[in-house]
Amino acid sequence: MAPTLHQANQRKWWIAVTSVLENLMFAAVLLGWSSLLLMLKNEGFYANVCLTSGDGALGNDTSTNNNFTTSPTNVTEPESEVKYMPSGYPTCADQDEILNRYFSIGSSLLSGVTVILGVIMDKYGSRMIRLCGTLTFMVSCVLFAIGSLDTENYSILMAPAVCLNGMGGVVYIFTSFPIPNLFENLRSTMISLMIGSYSASAIMYMLFKAAYDAGMPFQAIMIFHASIAFLTFLNCFFNTPGEPIPGPDDLSYAIKLRFGAMNFDHKVTGKKFLNHTSSVGRRMSSIDIAPSEAHDYLESVIDISGKGSGPDQTFLQVLRSPCLLWSFVTMCLTQLRLIAYMGWLELYLRSSAEQLELDDQEAIETVEYYTFLFGLFQINCFFMAPIIGTIMDWNLKGKKKKKKDILESAESSPALSNGGDDKHRKTSISNGHVANGHANHEEPVALSEPEKQFKKKKQQVNNLARAFMITNLLLTLFGVIVLFEKILPLQVVAFIAHTAIRTFLHSSVGGLYACMYHFSYFGKLTGLVSFLSAMAILVQDPLFVCINTSLGGDPFWINFALLVSTIFGFGLPIYLWRYGRNMKPPPSAPPQEREMFTINEENDEQEDGFKLDIPALRLDDPGVHVSSMALAL
Repeated sequence: MAPTLHQANQRKWWIAVTSVLENLMFAAVLLGWSSLLLMLKNEGFYANVCLTSGDGALGNDTSTNNNFTTSPTNVTEPESEVKYMPSGYPTCADQDEILNRYFSIGSSLLSGVTVILGVIMDKYGSRMIRLCGTLTFMVSCVLFAIGSLDTENYSILMAPAVCLNGMGGVVYIFTSFPIPNLFENLRSTMISLMIGSYSASAIMYMLFKAAYDAGMPFQAIMIFHASIAFLTFLNCFFNTPGEPIPGPDDLSYAIKLRFGAMNFDHKVTGKKFLNHTSSVGRRMSSIDIAPSEAHDYLESVIDISGKGSGPDQTFLQVLRSPCLLWSFVTMCLTQLRLIAYMGWLELYLRSSAEQLELDDQEAIETVEYYTFLFGLFQINCFFMAPIIGTIMDWNLKGKKKKKKDILESAESSPALSNGGDDKHRKTSISNGHVANGHANHEEPVALSEPEKQFKKKKQQVNNLARAFMITNLLLTLFGVIVLFEKILPLQVVAFIAHTAIRTFLHSSVGGLYACMYHFSYFGKLTGLVSFLSAMAILVQDPLFVCINTSLGGDPFWINFALLVSTIFGFGLPIYLWRYGRNMKPPPSAPPQEREMFTINEENDEQEDGFKLDIPALRLDDPGVHVSSMALAL
């Protein structure tokens, strides 16, 4: 039975922690391709394309390993093009092209399927999608294990295995995006942790490679991974809610998450009644009790619960916005740069070894050593998540006045010395208002709610501009370092920059869509940008073929061209800077229009407490406005 949103809110820390761990173990393990590739080659996947004799059979020799020779005598390709793995299986450029093509397809599906998932998740929630994704990933692990039993005949199983690996993995991270909605004041930080664990999941295949080198069979590794995937299926079945988690700005956020124990399905006393009475209460709290000829009281009894919570832009208007278009350009170029580097890492290292004139054994050791380092540094993605989360959440809460300072400033104010009893005065002070019924309001105690929202929105835009600027500076530094192929120790810096860029990019894009657009579009926009970046990733396959053929295995000029294209990524932070500077504050609301029924979730004494903050009312005071919801409670 799927838990309700109220139950999910009570288990929010368990859901968040397990989601981070699941993302770390499954979300983007395919990005650890450099380690997986060495295991696949050592198992002999598509090794038969390297050793084809004149009559179509493999060469015969006295030293064999699973029907493949370690010292072939009859081969049609030049002997210099064929190298051998430690297990004795051959490896060549043709095999590299086939395996890289599978990686291109799998990594594209890792992003491409999100455009469909986003539409489904925005409407029906993430429960069924996550259940199907866990089973899909489990099947991919089983296919890898079956294919390795007889690679000569079952290598073709690698195609569906890689595709299902990418499709199932992305479901973990994509269905984790609504979870930060349970943490209103830590939303960007939680999104960054989710994306950091997603990016760091590439370390899993590095750990599996270490276990493989220690003697653990490849089949056992894949079955072990499939078993853990089944545990995530059970966790999703018992803890993932069956309806979408609303955003903090949604009108039903507090109702569904805080009052979930109430019966909101009843026709008279349920959710419809609560929405109606709260809507009327909000309408009455903004008018005087005295009759007004200019006010239409019929409008007060209309159920306006849907107003204010819907999007102010249609989806087509959002698609035409410059901010979204710049994010598409930035995401596509950066994803192509990052994914291509991961797929070509062995090619880079092999080219560097050839330029350093290392022998075959030293070249193999160099490739394995730096591949291990690259896989090890993937955990840095997780440590980068709090950094980008702090950048995007910087100075959003603002400084709060202590209750003692508010009391002292209010008591010294002349507005309180002219009327009202002590009880009324203390109640008004505790709520941050000076409500004594007189027109002496020279200094407002606090900003109005629209002004607070404007200030917060502007700070979010500035924070996002900083985040994207830092990301593009790191991408430029990464592109420059990659050009120096002969200095292998310098590539370690490129490994670290690569992990930071991946975490910063996805976190910044997620924060951008959460800030700039309505939460109901978040899944669609995330899926669309992932789909477009998946289309860009497909370009890496013809580029890889070009490097192997036209450029003779030297990727220098391709890297230089990609470095030049990095300049387009600076368009988004520049646009955000200008957008933040041109933002205009909302018009100030009259002081008497304030809402008497408030939900206070920020209690100084109890951080997790929840209370209804209803000021004391004096009906003989002309400055008081009555909320019907407050009176009803």
